[in-house]
Amino acid sequence: MTQSSKASKANSGQSTLILCLGWGIVSILFFLLFGALAPGEDARPIWFVISISFLEIFAFLLAAFLCFRNSGSSQIISGRTVWLALAVGMLAYAAGDVFFFLWGTVWGLDPSVSLGDGFYFISYIAMVIGMLLAALPRRIDLSVPQWVMIFAIGTVGIVLACVLNYGLPSVANQLSPQPAMAAEYRVVQAPSESVLEPIEEVVEPLVEAEPEVVAGLLPAPVWAQNLDVVLEAFAEPVALMYVIADCFLVVIAAALLVAFWGGRFSQSWKLIAIATFCLYIADMAFAGVGDNYTEGALWEVFWILSALFFAAGASIEYNVSKRSRRGSRRRA
Repeated sequence: MTQSSKASKANSGQSTLILCLGWGIVSILFFLLFGALAPGEDARPIWFVISISFLEIFAFLLAAFLCFRNSGSSQIISGRTVWLALAVGMLAYAAGDVFFFLWGTVWGLDPSVSLGDGFYFISYIAMVIGMLLAALPRRIDLSVPQWVMIFAIGTVGIVLACVLNYGLPSVANQLSPQPAMAAEYRVVQAPSESVLEPIEEVVEPLVEAEPEVVAGLLPAPVWAQNLDVVLEAFAEPVALMYVIADCFLVVIAAALLVAFWGGRFSQSWKLIAIATFCLYIADMAFAGVGDNYTEGALWEVFWILSALFFAAGASIEYNVSKRSRRGSRRRA
């Protein structure tokens, strides 16, 4: 192999890392500069939503491309199947983002449960399989403090996921009973008959008013409208799916971080673990806001950073594998 080809491959790896770094910086700055809600606004402008959707979809497509490249290399250290599973996960997540964008922004349907959730489900399963295939074949000889660290991180992650998804609404209702008390007070202090008559005349047309419809950029296709109605019944199972998937991911990420710490080829898997934690943080923030979610919040940048860390980990693994194979051939 000539020196020019070696230099070109090294430059290619550096260019990929620079692209990931630059894309992350641009994404963070974009959220910071344009993501704040103006006084009196309850939603961000459509151009901002389109822009952050593009930033996220491109990041996951980049990660999918680099993971597929690793899966096609016979020299890859961690195994081609590992990276194939991660590639499927990244590609499925990008597809989920596309359908989430179409569902809520373009068609104006309820994005709480959409066709994108099916692709997200495939993505989580593929990521769990890929990380398990990377960790299980290794001889994990951990000390007691390391096992305690994994157990502690996993416990905190599971408890936090359960609290944010199921605990906060009941706590909020217990802490703010004032609306219910005010309603009871209004019932007891009923107005006189002379006051009730004009009130009934005012209330009657309000009841007949049509509910507010969220407008999209384009009218939703008939199949999407019908599917949206069907998917509403699966809101709770979908929420439970995310809780279980996030718990699995945070435990596996903690195990990867400890198992690969200090190894010769550990740098790429440290980045994969960080990518998983970023995904977990974004999912927990999404669960925490609940029905108050407005697209474009600052914490959504963690979804983009998650994809970029996956991409950077795949790039480093590819470059390290190439150098390692060439070095072993020269020693032979």
